[in-house]
Amino acid sequence: MQTLVPEEKSALTQSEKRRLGLCAGAGFFFAPGAWLLQVMVSETISAQACSAGSIPRVKPVYPNLDGWLYGTSIAAFAVAAICAALAVYGFVFLTRKQKQLNEERSNIESSEKPSRADEEVSRKRFLALCSALIGCGFVVGLVFTVLAEMFFQSCSQWH
Repeated sequence: MQTLVPEEKSALTQSEKRRLGLCAGAGFFFAPGAWLLQVMVSETISAQACSAGSIPRVKPVYPNLDGWLYGTSIAAFAVAAICAALAVYGFVFLTRKQKQLNEERSNIESSEKPSRADEEVSRKRFLALCSALIGCGFVVGLVFTVLAEMFFQSCSQWH
């Protein structure tokens, strides 16, 4: 026969968990996705506009190719920056929550074993940190991709 142990109250509400899941997903998937989409679109458009089969062209086929490439890069940067900001928000939120739980625990009792709520917030905080680092890393990657577009001509051999 099993004895039921009263469940400990969770440190996070269901809406907070959902919001934090969205923030983590933004950092893990949407920021890298924006970078990948930008690279795929710009390379595909450049390849189609700058070469006829295997023969490179001196001038691109599309007259406003640079404008399209910059526009794609700006849109991708905006999406990635918003996603990275959401991921950082999730990390900051969980850091404050963990600090609040530590203060409550020090006021109530000084047991050596952390509660389940502490462990839950700790695990989610680690995931939020990873998400924030990945999101910010891909924003930096987009900055370097945009810089490469600015310094090289659209149909140069290095593009």
